[in-house]
Amino acid sequence: MKVSTYATLRDALRPAGVPLAWRQLTARRLRFSAAVAGISFASVMMLMQLGFHDALYDSVILLHQAFTGELVLISPQYDSLGDARTFTRHRLNQARAVTGVDQARPLYIGMAPWKNPETRHDRTIFVIGVDAAAPPLRLPELTQFRSILQRPDEILFDAASRLEFGDVAARLHAGESVATEVNGFRVRVAGLFQLGTSFAADGNVLMGEPAFHRLFPQLSPSLVSLAVLELTPGADARHVQAALRERLPADVTVLTRSELMEREVDYWARRTPIGFVISAGMIIGFIVGSVIVYQILYTDLSDHLREYAVLKATGCSDGFLNGIVVQQSVVLAVAGFIPAAVVSWGVFYATRVATSLPAYLDWKKSAIVLSLTLAMCCVSGLLALRVLRQADPADVF
Repeated sequence: MKVSTYATLRDALRPAGVPLAWRQLTARRLRFSAAVAGISFASVMMLMQLGFHDALYDSVILLHQAFTGELVLISPQYDSLGDARTFTRHRLNQARAVTGVDQARPLYIGMAPWKNPETRHDRTIFVIGVDAAAPPLRLPELTQFRSILQRPDEILFDAASRLEFGDVAARLHAGESVATEVNGFRVRVAGLFQLGTSFAADGNVLMGEPAFHRLFPQLSPSLVSLAVLELTPGADARHVQAALRERLPADVTVLTRSELMEREVDYWARRTPIGFVISAGMIIGFIVGSVIVYQILYTDLSDHLREYAVLKATGCSDGFLNGIVVQQSVVLAVAGFIPAAVVSWGVFYATRVATSLPAYLDWKKSAIVLSLTLAMCCVSGLLALRVLRQADPADVF
């Protein structure tokens, strides 16, 4: 009789094939909408923080990814590309003498005020200097504009730079001549290249050694910021790296390109406020969402405590009742994540347009945040179940 009563009641709780969890959540549409909005807010926070996390770390290694070689020489005081320091150019000649090294190409890094050619306002821009005859970067524009990069008053402008530097790309495409000042020196923008902005640089310019040394007269031509080493075919990068470390003095550090990229990412993650803020945002989003879901489910369970007591009295197992709450948690998670994904996609698109940062919503970020949202809702639901486990039908009535 008990089993029959339980089966009849269970069937009655699912009219027209609609689960009890869904009917219970949507019985009060305003409360359900508020719960979905709260979970969406938390999911948007997590998606945005994860998106900015990836955009930060992807953007700060854009230049590293363009290196032509697998090994890099840097100063031991190197912190990041924006603070690379310098070492003597003589170390490049010493590196070339090591078996396995084919080329050692210098790279010069600087930051300088750029005068917007339209507004005449100054804004700091990232300056990249290369040897036009042996460029250390895989950029097709370096071949196209090789002769230009040998001139001391002509530079290339990154078409992905922010508009605060002026609409240089559009003017060049329209056939106009663009001249401005960098670090107080008159230069002409002779062409465009494509690299991209980062949290460290809103814009970039590329130039040859003559132009770089003209714009930075305080830096000795005998000093370089980095050196990119190309290896001979078949050479093992790790073996060559070990040989270089034995041969070169302690005033340079030899890293693989991947090691330098890891070092750059680690700098932004651990030694700048941006990395901390992004990580904290993820945690806060998870906590906020958990509190919202817990409050919603706890209130719902409390409001329907009599009904749950009846179910327990008629023989429904704790597993069946727990399943209802878990189903509610899953429904809330999915219902909250869908609008969050739509909103985040729009925000990422607006971010790319406004800042040129590589902020995207992809399946990987979606899967991570959906999993976190499901975990957040299920954990909150299981915590809220305490009120149900403590419910005694005799006490309720």
